Amino acid sequence: MIRAVATFLVLLSISAFGAVPRITTEDVATPAAVAGASGSSLAVGPDGVAWLTWLERTGQDTALRFATFDAAGKQWSAARTIAHGPDWFVNWADFPAVTVGAQGRATAVWFVNNPAPATGTSLGDGHDHHGPGYRAFHSRTTDAGQTWTPPAALTHESDSVEFVSLATLADGRVLAAWLDGRAKKKGGKAQQLFARIVGERGPDLLVDDSVCDCCQTALTAFPDGTALLTYRGRGDEEVRDIRVTRFRGGEWDEPRTLNSDDWRINACPVNGPQLASDGGRVAVAWFTAADNDPRVLASFSPDAGARFLMPLRINETKPAGRVATVLLHDGAFLVTWVDVAGTLWLRRITPDFTTTEPIALTAAGTAKIKGFPRLALVRDYAGGKVAAQVLVTFSQEDAPALRTLLVSVPEGDLLEAEKNCDCAPTAEQLRGFSIRGVMVGVKPEAATMQVRHFELPGVFGEGTREFKVAPELTGGAVAAGQQFFGRVEKRDGAWWLFDVRLIAGPAK
Repeated sequence: MIRAVATFLVLLSISAFGAVPRITTEDVATPAAVAGASGSSLAVGPDGVAWLTWLERTGQDTALRFATFDAAGKQWSAARTIAHGPDWFVNWADFPAVTVGAQGRATAVWFVNNPAPATGTSLGDGHDHHGPGYRAFHSRTTDAGQTWTPPAALTHESDSVEFVSLATLADGRVLAAWLDGRAKKKGGKAQQLFARIVGERGPDLLVDDSVCDCCQTALTAFPDGTALLTYRGRGDEEVRDIRVTRFRGGEWDEPRTLNSDDWRINACPVNGPQLASDGGRVAVAWFTAADNDPRVLASFSPDAGARFLMPLRINETKPAGRVATVLLHDGAFLVTWVDVAGTLWLRRITPDFTTTEPIALTAAGTAKIKGFPRLALVRDYAGGKVAAQVLVTFSQEDAPALRTLLVSVPEGDLLEAEKNCDCAPTAEQLRGFSIRGVMVGVKPEAATMQVRHFELPGVFGEGTREFKVAPELTGGAVAAGQQFFGRVEKRDGAWWLFDVRLIAGPAK
């Protein structure tokens, strides 16, 4: 099912220690049955299984199809249909999305054109950039895609719903955010940003009352039940910079600018940001052309989006944008983008936030990339020599129109080459998240410890919590009042404390 790319892609230069590690790619045959398949997207569930969705058009009928990835066999399952119907909205920039939860649950969203107004009637105020516009429908499965619920409107408050992003929250509910034109249809100037929990009663929540008209939104969910949303805003004097906001406790924080690019453009660039997270750590990538200098930028947040590092410039050739990103557990992340020649590029950002050399995932002079490539992490780096693996999906001008690539990243070898030492983290050091706190009490019969700890942003707040521990930790080795460093991770629904290292000194 796979054709190995003949030429391996060199990531780093040759050093005194010999050939350096290489990122490699393989073509994976896609399950799309129609030559003109388009609008592909990826999502990964808690079980690590990747879902691919795409659109297939036959005559007047359009179908939303999906398949799941067999990582061991490196192949896609047979295609199945989520929904189909006439007069769907099919577009290169605004395409369906899916989010995958636990126990076979998933939610998909797609778009259907609104009926054209009767002859002689008005479309409204004349601001409708899609004529009568289109709206979003969704469907759900609880059995891993064997059956899907009948299509239902994402919201009943608006018939102008575009560029939807989805995220499955820690409690299993699905959060949706979208660009909304209800205000423009009543004479307003700006597109707005709304959100809601899919399927729940209650009104849509206004997130931002002035956003760019047609740039993608992006959501990522955190273990503490919150989520982060990023999108392109629309400010005074037509500044179209990237904004972020946090969803917590059923409400949204006041949106703020992620980075002051100061890109002033009296039009929508059709180039939205993308997010990836691991625990409370966040990677973000976006495109800007401020100061007439088109560039792809990437940044990192260690605290669930409260602060972002000064961004790195990623591109070397002139970019068209259309970014995607994934974040590895060791803190490295990958960013892809498309240049003006239609070539798809990838660059790795190291855990200490420096860049390695960019590589081309598609060869120059071949079919140009169409639409917006998407990434999914199907095997994280977990120590040792086993490579991380990332799926890439995109559309191109020539057959096959829909492609998927499997990218292998030898993260352990790369870390050692960058440090010139045998110092890649062990599997134990990569599990869970680091924590600092003070022991409060021990329950040997339950094999638990009560701990007063500092905040783990995006994972849980500062406070006192009870963790499961290995029995040997409850036998008197650790006393109440002792400070410690350790690691925590969720196993079968319970939080565990392990790799405990005591700190000398009084408790704080």
